[in-house]
Formats: sequence, C-alpha cells, structure tokens
Amino acid sequence: MRFLQMPRLRKKASSPHAADLPAFEDVTVRLRLGLIGVVALLSVAAGVAIWLSVSHLAQHIARVSDEDHQRSSTRATAEAMTSLQRQREAALAGTARMLQSATNDEERAQRFTVLASSLSTVFSASFLIDALGQPLARADEQGVQTMPAIGAMDDRAYFQEVMRTRKPVLSQAIAGRTTGRVSVVMAQPVMHEQRVVAVVAGVLRVDSGDIGRVAVGRLPGSVRVVTDEHGQILSHDGGLALQRLPLSREPRFAEAFETWRAQGSPRNTEGFVTMASGQVVAAVPVADTPWLIWQARPVSGLQGALDDELERTLQWTIGAVLLAGLLGCSWIAWRLRPLGRLVRRVQRVTAPVADPQPGAGWPAAAGELGQLSGLLRVWASEQAGLAHAHAEIQTRLRAVLAAAPVGVAFVREGVVELASAECCRLFGNDAPQMLGRAAQELFEEPDGLQRFQQSARGAAALGVPYGADWRLRRSDGLGFWANLRSRPVDWDNLSLGEIWTVADVTEQKLVRQRLEWQSRHDPLTGAANRMFFDQRIARVMGNRELFSPAVLIFIDLDHFKPINDTAGHLAGDEVLKQVVQAIAAQSRSGDLVVRLGGDEFALLLEQCSGMAAMAVAQRIRAAIHEIAVPWEEQQLRVGASIGVAELTPEIRSAQDWVAAADAACYAAKTSGRNQVQLSPPRVVLR
Repeated sequence: MRFLQMPRLRKKASSPHAADLPAFEDVTVRLRLGLIGVVALLSVAAGVAIWLSVSHLAQHIARVSDEDHQRSSTRATAEAMTSLQRQREAALAGTARMLQSATNDEERAQRFTVLASSLSTVFSASFLIDALGQPLARADEQGVQTMPAIGAMDDRAYFQEVMRTRKPVLSQAIAGRTTGRVSVVMAQPVMHEQRVVAVVAGVLRVDSGDIGRVAVGRLPGSVRVVTDEHGQILSHDGGLALQRLPLSREPRFAEAFETWRAQGSPRNTEGFVTMASGQVVAAVPVADTPWLIWQARPVSGLQGALDDELERTLQWTIGAVLLAGLLGCSWIAWRLRPLGRLVRRVQRVTAPVADPQPGAGWPAAAGELGQLSGLLRVWASEQAGLAHAHAEIQTRLRAVLAAAPVGVAFVREGVVELASAECCRLFGNDAPQMLGRAAQELFEEPDGLQRFQQSARGAAALGVPYGADWRLRRSDGLGFWANLRSRPVDWDNLSLGEIWTVADVTEQKLVRQRLEWQSRHDPLTGAANRMFFDQRIARVMGNRELFSPAVLIFIDLDHFKPINDTAGHLAGDEVLKQVVQAIAAQSRSGDLVVRLGGDEFALLLEQCSGMAAMAVAQRIRAAIHEIAVPWEEQQLRVGASIGVAELTPEIRSAQDWVAAADAACYAAKTSGRNQVQLSPPRVVLR
C-alpha cells in the first residue's frame, strides 16, 4: 500500500558516540567542495551534451531531408507507373468485354483486328489466342494479321494460369519464340457463360523501355531502376546493358538491395529507404504488380556545409559553460555557509533517543536554507502523530478492500499500486503479483490503456467519473468483458492517480449481443431483416458522397409458391435458406443480404457501379437457377426475377430508391421471369 506511506526519516540502528560524529567544519567543507565539483562537472557535461545534440540533430536533418526527398520521388514514380498499369489493364479488360459476345473464334479474331489499334497506344504488341493456346490474331509494329505463325502458347505459364484462375495475369520476363526479344505479357481472359473462350494479351518489351516509361518523380542526379520481386532488372536508366541482370550486380544498388532482402523484402506502400555506398536508395512497390521502383542518388553535401557551423558552435558553447560554471560555484559556496548548524540539528532529530523538544534549536537562515530549516522544524513536531495516524488508516483500508464486492484498484502512472481481493481474483493474480503490475497488461487490446485513459481524462475534465465496458485480460491470457469505472483521487490534480472499479459483465454482454443480432436478422435464413435494411439504406442516403456509387438489387423468386403448396413449408424453408446462401456466395463480404419477407430478397451494394452490379445480379440469377433441393424423391427448383436500381442524382429518398428497384424487379417478372432488369429499363439480360 505504497500510496498511503508518509515520508519519514529512518532511525539509526544504534546511537553513535560523540567521537564518531564528523566535525562541523569537515561536513560543511566536504559538502561545499562536493557541490562545487558537481556543478563544474555538470556544466562541462551539459556543454558537451548540447554540442553533441546539435551535431546529431544537424546530421539527422540532413539525412532525413535526403531520405524524404528520395522516398517522395520514388513514390511518385511508383504511383505514375501504377496509373499506367491500370490503364493497360483497363484497355485489356475493355477489349475482352467487346470479344465476349462473339460466337466463334473467327468472329473474335475479326473483332480483335478492329480493336487492336486501341491497344497499340499502351503496348508494343498484342495478340489473341483461343482456349487451346492457338494464336488467332496478332498486332505489332509490322501490322495486324490473323492466324499468325507464331506457334501454340499452351505451354506458357501465364496462359496456363489464366485458364486455371480465370483472372488477369502478369507474366515474368520471358523471351519471344519468334523474335527472341525479352518481354512481359499482360493476359486477360475472355469469358463466355462462366468459361474462358479466349485470351487477349498485351506485350511490354523490356528492350523498348515499355516497363519504365514514366517521366515523373525524378530528382537531379538520380538513377532509376525497375525490378521484379526477385531483384531482376526490367528497366534501367543506363540502357540495355544491365537489363535482366540481378540488382546485386549494379554497384549503386547492391548494398541497399542486400539490406532490403535482410529486412524480409518489405513491400509497404510507404517505401524502403537507406543509405549505402554513398547513395540514398529508395524502393517503392508498384501496386497490383510484383515490380519495385528503385532510385539512387548521391548523399547530399549538406553535411559538409554544417561542419564549420558545428565547430563554431562548440567554441561558443564551451566558453558559455565555463562562465556559467564559475558563477554557479561562487554562488553555491556563499549560500551554503549556514548549512553546518542545520546538519548538526538534523543529527539530533534522527538519533535513536527521542528529541524532547523537536521544535527548538533550529537555526535561522535566509533563503532556501531558512525555508528548509522551518519545514524540518514543523516536520519533526508532527512526525510522531503522523506515524500513528498512518498505521490506523492502513488498517481500515485493508478491511474495506477485503470486504468490497467488486474489484477495486489504485492506479498511478500506469502501474497498479493497490488492489482488492476481488480485483486479484478477476485477473487471476495473488496480491504480490498484482501490485506493481503495468496497467497496460490488464487490457486485451495493445492500445487499450491509452484509449481508456483518453476517455477517462475527458470525463474528468467535465468533473464526472468515467465508466464503460472494456475487454480485459487475465494473467492466463483469457479475455473477458468488464464494466470498468475510473475517478481521480483528486479532481484538481490528476497526477495523484485514479481509483478503478472492475465488474465482470461477460455473461450480460453475450446475452445483449445475442439479442441485438436476433433483432436485426431473419431467424430462418440468417439474412438481415427489414428493420436492419431500412437503417442501412437510410445511412447510405444520409451520406451519399461516402457510400456512392451504390446499387440496390431486388430479388423475387419464380415458382416458389408451388413448392410451399405441394412439398410443404419445411421444403420451402430449405429452399429459402439455400437461396440466401447462393446470394451471399456471389456477393462481397461487406454487402448486405436482406430477406424482405416471403420469397422476396434484397442486396445492398455500397461502392459499386451499375455495370458491376449487373454482373453480380447475373451471377445471382444463375446461382439461384442452379439450386436443386432434393425432397421426397424430387428436385425442388426455383428461378429469380431481379431488379437493379443504381443510386442516381434523380433519386431523392430511400423510398424512391426502393420503388425503383421494386419496379425493375416487377418488370423482370412481367417480361417472362428469370431475368435481370435495370432501372430505368434499358437492357434485359437472359
């Protein structure tokens, strides 16, 4: 119970003889000489420390300036290259979409010859191959040709990966079969009815400088290199001589590259920067690719310009410190003259034999020594009474803490200095383990104590205690929910510490969370209910700039009523569950799947364009169409009529948006069912 301990002087074990006490002159002389020596030593140390700090700060500023400029320059280059790559990806994706509706390879090849000119703006060459790897068309500096004689590409790793994943692929640097030129290939699948029917690809030639073709972010005197994730050089300012060699062969980057690898080859967007071989080297990854931008620049000459100023600063610092030390020593020697009398009086108070007159015999002096003498006189008079009161307070406090039904702790400067028996039980510690424990260890979150203290200080500033539910952690590592309350020991001096009360509310928290979930979800399917849906759609409408673009999809099952009428409601319930699973499987994790009632469902897509939502709706329609629920020797099947309504400026309210989606769904139902209809009606997809 350290926070209750009063300051006191310890009694000596035995009474010293008069001969053992140091003479008055010896005590004061040694004290004067000691303090003067300390002042002189501290003055010199302070001067050296000031100069070293200034020197270190100047060097640090120069280095940070170089590193920041290099990091910013390299990051700008990486962002420009990322933008260029995304333009290339968009061009390939647009070409693939234009080829989707072609009915055969010949028609796809003819369309490609028309579209190839748009790809030539971002690629040195482009080509189209069928699902077996056979070339259908090729466009390069020689022109556009169909059925080119370049050989099958089914053994290319990028082609195999596109066919396996049905996603865009960026290849490693590879040599062309016919030309032998080293290139990187960007491949995009052409999809038709959920399968890859062709692959359209763009070629970035290493020897043509396609990969490093950006003109931003360069600092004077810098050298820029593009590598893959293994350090192979794909682009170099110096030309073709170093391309396809490892970066470790480039003297300006070799040491920095080894440092980067030793740190685990980091690829964070902030970038990697170091000083090595007289160069400031920065590396920043290019988003969505395995590439990195490396940039090297000679270390700035700012350090040399600082050396002369630092030398002059050292001379002035030494002179000022010596003068200050001399004045300080003279002042201390003069002020310590009355100290001897005070030393002898303190020796009498601290002797084992009680002083019969603790308030008498104290020397009078001016300044701080006079104040100290007066304070010691008051302290000596009150010491006996304080010791007795202190013992009584500790006895009463121990009794209160032992009987407290909730955990009680006293925390000061982030350390537990007092804890009740219930508090020790809650955290799984005995009293010796609990006392002195860091309060940060009691929280499950790494920044839990910091956030709790911010909230508690905010409440204290208003003059009220703070209390809330927090995740805490026992000594065995298990977490639990607790109602944690805090109030300062002194409202006017928060540094004196806080009183915490702790109550385990894990069970109540779990019950409340379960009830909250049940109030917002459909009990049959687990989808969100209408109330939760109304809350979310109101949130989107209330902050359109944050959540737009957004799309609302309404889904009405086709032929569901006959299932209820013939197979029964249990069969219908099973179909509804699988429908929700199918919708969720085609949605993102943050999208809201809703059961509006009966066989009507909705899907709220935030940060999603109308075109992307139409693709999602088509996948949902297909997934529902494929549902087959076995039931009493029959397969229960349903379809889906789907309406899609994008959040446009014309939609003013949530009711308007819901009405638009409902109208589109109704149009899909009345137009023959098993369709996706966009609102306002423009395109009907089957």
